[in-house]
Amino acid sequence: MRSVREAKDFLASEIAEEAQREGTPLSEIERKMLYFSETGWALPDIMEVNEEFDSAYDQDDYEHKVANLIRKAYRRACEDKAGYEKWRTSISVLNRGDHYLSVMIRIVGLRPRHDQLKLFLTAMAIVAVVISGILLSIRYNIGVGSRPSGPKSTLVHTSLREYLWVGMVVVFVVCQILRLVLGAKRADGLTSKVLRAFARFSNRIG
Repeated sequence: MRSVREAKDFLASEIAEEAQREGTPLSEIERKMLYFSETGWALPDIMEVNEEFDSAYDQDDYEHKVANLIRKAYRRACEDKAGYEKWRTSISVLNRGDHYLSVMIRIVGLRPRHDQLKLFLTAMAIVAVVISGILLSIRYNIGVGSRPSGPKSTLVHTSLREYLWVGMVVVFVVCQILRLVLGAKRADGLTSKVLRAFARFSNRIG
C-alpha cells in the first residue's frame, strides 16, 4: 500500500465498516470527508463535499464520532497481524502529507500492537507489589508514620494510611484503563483532575 489513495480507501473502508457494526452508518458526506485534504490527494468533488458538510454537520460531533470509530476499528485490527500492518502502513503513508484523516488519527493517539497489553500488565504488576507491601505491613505490624498516642490511635492512623495507599493504587489502575479506552490525551486530562481532587482530600485528613 504505497499511494495516498490506497491508504485512504483502506482506512475509510475500515471506519465505515465499524460504523455499520455500531449501528450508526456514515452518510455519503461523512464518508467522503474522510478523504479531505487541502494540499494532498482527495476526491475530485471534495470542495463541494466540504461546503455541504460545513452547512449540514457539526464538526466537533463528527470528529468525536470518527475518533471513536477509529479507536474501535484499530483495536479490532490489532487482533490480527496482517490487519495491524495495513493500518500502520496506511497511517505512515498519510503522515507524509496534510490530510484531515491523519489529524483525527493523531488525536486518538493509537498505540503499537500489544502496547496496550504491556501497559495493562505493567499496571497489574505495580498493583501486586503495592498490595503485597500493604499486606506484609499488616501481617508483621509495621506501622507507617504511626502516631505515638496509644495503641488504638496508632492502629486507626495506620489503617488510614493503608486506605490511602489502596486508593492511590486504584486511581493508577483506573487511569491506565482510561488510557486504553479513551486515548492518551483525554485520559491524561481526566487523570489530572482526579489527582488534584485526591491531593485536596489527602491534605484535609493529613
